[in-house]
Amino acid sequence: MRIIKYIILLLVLSITCGGQAQKSLSLSDAIALGLQNNYDLQITRMSEEVASINNSWGNTGALPSVNFDVTGRENFNYNDTEDYRTQTISPDMSLNWLVFNGFSAKITKQKLEVLEQQSQGNTAVLVESTIQNILVAYNNCLLQKEMVGVYKQLSDLSEDRYKRAADSRDLGASTSYEMLQAKTAWLEDQSNYLQQKVNFENAIRTLNFNMAVEDDVVWELTSPLQMDMPDYLMEDLSAKLLSNNKTLKNQYLYQSLQAKEIALAKSNVYPSLSLNTGVGKTWTDHYYSGISPDVNQNTTDAYVGLTLSFNIFNGGVTRRSIQIAKINEEAAQVETGQMEHSLKNQLLQLYSNYNVQKALLKLANEKESTAKLNLDLSEEKFKNGSINSFNYRDVQIVYMNAAIARFQAIFNLIQSNTELLRLTGGIVEEFGN
Repeated sequence: MRIIKYIILLLVLSITCGGQAQKSLSLSDAIALGLQNNYDLQITRMSEEVASINNSWGNTGALPSVNFDVTGRENFNYNDTEDYRTQTISPDMSLNWLVFNGFSAKITKQKLEVLEQQSQGNTAVLVESTIQNILVAYNNCLLQKEMVGVYKQLSDLSEDRYKRAADSRDLGASTSYEMLQAKTAWLEDQSNYLQQKVNFENAIRTLNFNMAVEDDVVWELTSPLQMDMPDYLMEDLSAKLLSNNKTLKNQYLYQSLQAKEIALAKSNVYPSLSLNTGVGKTWTDHYYSGISPDVNQNTTDAYVGLTLSFNIFNGGVTRRSIQIAKINEEAAQVETGQMEHSLKNQLLQLYSNYNVQKALLKLANEKESTAKLNLDLSEEKFKNGSINSFNYRDVQIVYMNAAIARFQAIFNLIQSNTELLRLTGGIVEEFGN
């Protein structure tokens, strides 16, 4: 018996100590840490920055381009009368401006603005997902920790029962069979307790992964496994869904982009007007090898020009582009309708599940309270011999299941509420920093 206890003690110490000091971590701290470190969020924020940079009039073709060129050339001429060489330097500055191109510049700028908003929407969706994952992971850690406490309590009761059975056998008041049954139950409870501690450690590792920190960091969780049980109205949730759901907002932006594509395709029907202007200067020097004098010349050239271009026929390319853009817009409208329907259906299911989880938690609280009272009474009866060890063991198991079911019901309610908040766009307001 002493050897078994010694081995179990070593296992417990190896699991609980782990060679690291624990750091305090609240739920809000975990969310802040995850939002700061999350790998996907870092990438998405970079994409958002790129979209912001691209949202410029310079990317629309509305602004003129100015070029400066310098050409230098030296020619050597060999003939029968007199050799000479010529040096030419020609700097030139030109301006090219597409003055009008069927409103495409304005439409393109509007499209870039929508793309930037869509990129911001993608970031918002990922922020919500990150918060939800951390909420679930953190509360799962609390759940596993509470279950460790339940298994520890049951293990202590089983150990006390085993000691009593062993003492009773030594005094001849009970049989070895009862003592062996008590010992088996104690060893089983110790095994469950140790396995549950492993489950708790794995839950911490999952939390660390969601926060993008090192897997071996050990935390002292300071937030409790509990939540208020607000009453929701389906009408309010539906209104929030249509106005705040980030995924649906992104779909509206995508539909807007398809409308911009139609306008962009139609812009090819209009003529285009381009302005070209510039100024250049040329220095030319002739150097003769004979009796002829060197000659130096320079000229200045300035020009301005307008080009009007109108496509008369391009094989129906413009017409087909408009038709395809309209079809894509109609498809986007269908996708939007499907998404709204799907999200409303999902909301109904989550709303129903949330109310069920509230009811289940109330039942679980009452069941656990009753089982705890029964356990306390049964412990007294077992100590004074009113019930046997087998009946006492049955009561212990009932209490363990009731306690675990209560903590699981709390976790399920938290998870259900988190899903409702995310679907209706309120999770950032509720838990974001």
